[in-house]
Amino acid sequence: MATMHYAYGAPASGAIADGFNLIDLQYASSVNALPNGTKALIYLNESSGVTQSFIDKVTPLLGNSKVFGFYLTDEPDPTGKYHTQVSAANLKAESDWIHSHFPGAKTFITLMDMGSFTASDYTNTYNPANTGIDYYGLDPYPVRSSAVDFNYIDRAVAAAEKAGIPQSAIIPVFQTFGGGGWSTNTGGSYVMPTTAQEQTILDHWAKLVPSPAFDMAYKWSSQNGETSLGNTSSMRAFFLDHNTHTSTSTNTGTSTGTGTGTGTSTTTPPVTAPTADIKGTSGNNVLHPADNAVHTMAGYGGNDDYYVNNAASKVVEAAGQGQDRVWTSVSYALAAGSSIEVLGTQKDAGTTAINLTGNELRQHIIGNAGDNVIKGGGGGDWLTGNGGHDTFVFNSALGKSNVATVTDFSPSVDKIQLDDAIFKGLSVGALASSAFHTGTAAHDSTDHIVYNSTTGALYFDSDGAGGAAQIQFAALSPHLAITASSFAVV
Repeated sequence: MATMHYAYGAPASGAIADGFNLIDLQYASSVNALPNGTKALIYLNESSGVTQSFIDKVTPLLGNSKVFGFYLTDEPDPTGKYHTQVSAANLKAESDWIHSHFPGAKTFITLMDMGSFTASDYTNTYNPANTGIDYYGLDPYPVRSSAVDFNYIDRAVAAAEKAGIPQSAIIPVFQTFGGGGWSTNTGGSYVMPTTAQEQTILDHWAKLVPSPAFDMAYKWSSQNGETSLGNTSSMRAFFLDHNTHTSTSTNTGTSTGTGTGTGTSTTTPPVTAPTADIKGTSGNNVLHPADNAVHTMAGYGGNDDYYVNNAASKVVEAAGQGQDRVWTSVSYALAAGSSIEVLGTQKDAGTTAINLTGNELRQHIIGNAGDNVIKGGGGGDWLTGNGGHDTFVFNSALGKSNVATVTDFSPSVDKIQLDDAIFKGLSVGALASSAFHTGTAAHDSTDHIVYNSTTGALYFDSDGAGGAAQIQFAALSPHLAITASSFAVV
C-alpha cells in the first residue's frame, strides 16, 4: 500500500487539504514553504538531455531535504509518431546527472502505451536498463464512454513487466478525469469515474502493485473542459479518505514513553497499553488507547493518527507538525488550538450517529453513514456527511476566511442549521420560505439566505435587497434543488 500520494497539477494548498503528501512543484521557494510531513516531486518537462535549461531547473533544488525527486517529462514518445521523439539516451543522461549530483533523489516519468486498449505494449520504449530512471507511471484509464474495462489495468501491468519494468518501479496512475475534449483510442471519450468505480480501480492496482513508492491521481485541474479531481467534491472526499488512511511521511519513527507509534497508519492500528498520557515522537505515530478511558495524547511531529474512544479525551497538536488525523468512535469535539487536519469516524459505514465538532482552525470533518451533526467551528472547513440524514451547523462568526465547503449536501435528507446569534434577524424554527432565494443576490428585503445555483455559493444577507453586502458562509454543489425547507434556525 502506497504511503505517499501525488496529484498531478494540484496546488499545494488543495493537495495538502486532501491528504496528498507528495506535492507537484517546480521552484525552490515553493518547496521550502512545504509543511513537515510533505515532500515535493519537481516537474521538469525536460527530455532533451542535460541542457542548460535542465541544469538551471535542477540546480537550485540540489540537496533540498524536502525534494523527493524529479518528474522528468510526461509520456515521452519513443517513435515521434504522436509527439516529438524522445530518446532513451537523453532521459538516461538526465537521470544519471540527477543521481550523481543529488544522491537519494528519485527520477520519474509516465509511459505512453504504444499498444491498444485490449493489448497494451511498452516494448521498445523506456525501462530501467535503458534510462536508469527509478519509477514509471502507468496510466491505463479504464472508464470510457465506449467501454468500462478494469482489466485494462491488469493488461498494462503485465505488458510493463514484460518490457523490463519490475513491479517495484511501477507507479499506479488513477483516472480522476472525464469528458472535455480528450478522445480515447477506442473512440468516444473518457468518463469521470464514480467513487465506486474509483474504488475498483484502486482495488485492481492494490492487487497488482501492492507497495508502490507512491501513487498518482491524474489529474487535479481541468485543461480541456473536462471534469477533474479538483472540481469534484465527492472525488476529493474519496481521495482524502484513501490518502489519510494509508499515508505516512518518509520520516518514520516509533514513539517512546507511555504510548506506541508506528510508521504506518491503517484502520486497525496496533494499540498501546492503557495510560493517562500517551505520547508520540517526531516521526509518524499511531496513538490508539486500548481502553475507553480518558486520555491526553500528543504526537510531537510527523503525520499522526489518533484514535479516540472517550469524548473527554484530548488531542494536543501544535501547528506545523505534519498532517494529523483524529478517528473517533464517539461524538467528539476538538480542543481549541489543536492543529488537526482531519476529524473523522473510525467506521465510515457505521450507522450509529456520531457528532463531530471542529475548532477555530481548518479541518476536513467526515461523518459516517449515520445521522450526524457536524460543526466546523470556524476556519473555512470541509464538511462531509458521508451518508445518512446529516445536519451541518453554522454557529461561528462569518467572514471571508470562514467559508465552509459541504461536499455532499443532499437537500432531500440533510439540513443546514443556522445559529440566530450569528444570522441575526432570522426567526427561530423552520426558515420562512420568504427568507430564501435562489439567484446571485437577494431580490427583495425579505431574502436573507441566498443560494447561487450556478456556483453553489450560499450567502447571508442581513437586510435583503438593502445596502448591506451579502456574506458567503458556505459552498455547496451547484444545481441543487434547495428550498427554505433545507434550513433550520436555532
